[in-house]
Parts: sequence; structure tokens; C-alpha cells
Amino acid sequence: MVIGGRRFKPAGWSIALTATAMLVFSALGWWQLERAAYKEAIEVKFEQRLKEPYQLLSSTDDLTDIEYRKLLLKGRYDNTRNLLVDNQLHRGRAGFYVLTPLLLADSDFVILVNRGWAAWGESRDEPIAMPEPVNVDGVAGIAYFPSEPALRLGDPGAGERWPKLIPYIDIVSLQDRFSGRLLPIVLWLSPEQEGHYVRDWNPVWMRPEKSRAYATQWFAFALLSLLFFVILNLRKIE
Repeated sequence: MVIGGRRFKPAGWSIALTATAMLVFSALGWWQLERAAYKEAIEVKFEQRLKEPYQLLSSTDDLTDIEYRKLLLKGRYDNTRNLLVDNQLHRGRAGFYVLTPLLLADSDFVILVNRGWAAWGESRDEPIAMPEPVNVDGVAGIAYFPSEPALRLGDPGAGERWPKLIPYIDIVSLQDRFSGRLLPIVLWLSPEQEGHYVRDWNPVWMRPEKSRAYATQWFAFALLSLLFFVILNLRKIE
């Protein structure tokens, strides 16, 4: 084939390499678009349920459709068994989430309440002060299911020391510490409630717009692969 006075005769290996690269880059682009749509659906659901009134949670409630619903809970905090979820960033600073068990009234169940984010001090070996949580007229917040970690490192239920530093929230691993009465949901404490920690809740860690931007980059890489393939395989006709 002759293009613009040059012969286009690519080798078999270059065709295979370019085709593979374009397939991989295109697949990554479509994957990012799917991620963007998934995050957008979560954000829409989250915003819709923020407009609903608070509802009381009873031991007989079905938890399958509880995610992102606003709950008002009655019970008492157990400030002696706090969990600290490590490796949490807020505005570029390293810190942790403070989770305190709430022993629900009129039942034997326990729910973890995420009281918010706190920054690490100069050293992680310094003792961490755990102020007593405020619980006057009930605990208000937003229910959510803890996400599965991409990489499981360590056992969140291991060790006897409290407060317990954990890499992620694993309800199953923590059940032994709470006599098997731990509910599978966590409550994001409402920003309107009194407390000592930063509460800026978001159901997705990366906005859909960012995923779409990544998708555009991957599709651009696929196009560049084709462009370089054509340019590098054009030979001047002697």
C-alpha cells in the first residue's frame, strides 16, 4: 500500500503489538466509563436518601435496603472498645476514623458508629485520647455497608489492646470481639451531632468526572498507538 508517496508495509509483530495495545487501552477506557456510571448511581441514591426523614431502627427491620438511609438510634456508647481505621486521608493529611460501638436499646445488637476523622500526631506511639461521645436524644447518622478492601493485610479482629488499630472494617472478623451481635452496617455520625472529629461524608472516594477523565486518557492512548503504528511503518519509496 502506498500513502503519500510512501510505502506502508508493517511487519506482523508490529500489527500484533498495536492491536494488543489498542485492545488493552480501549478496555481500560470502557472500564473507567463503567466505574463513572456506577459512582454516579451511588451519588444519586445518596443525595435522594439525604432528603428523607430520619427513621428509627428496630431489631426486626430488613437491612437489605438500609444503605444511605438516615437513622435515629437509641442506646449507649461503649467508649472502652474504640476502633481506629488507619490510613485515612483528609485534605492531604494522614489520619484515622474513630469507630465506637453503640449498644442498642431494647436489643442485644451492637452497631459501629463512625464518629469522624482525626489526624495522627507527631508519633503513632503516643497515646490517643478518646473523648467520651455525646448521646443525649439519640444517635443520628447515615447507614452504610463497609466496602471490601482491595487488598487484605492483617486481621482486624486480632489483638486484645483497646483502642484497636485496624487496616479496614471487616464485620465478620470483628464479631468475636462483640459476642456475634455486631450488625453488618456502620453509621456515619451526622455532622449536626455534637462530637470531636471531622465529619465530611462521601459515598465514593473518587468523583465520576475523574473516572471519565481517565477514560478519555485511555482512549487517547489507543488512538496514539494506531497513529504511531502508521507513522513508524511508512517507508520512503526509492
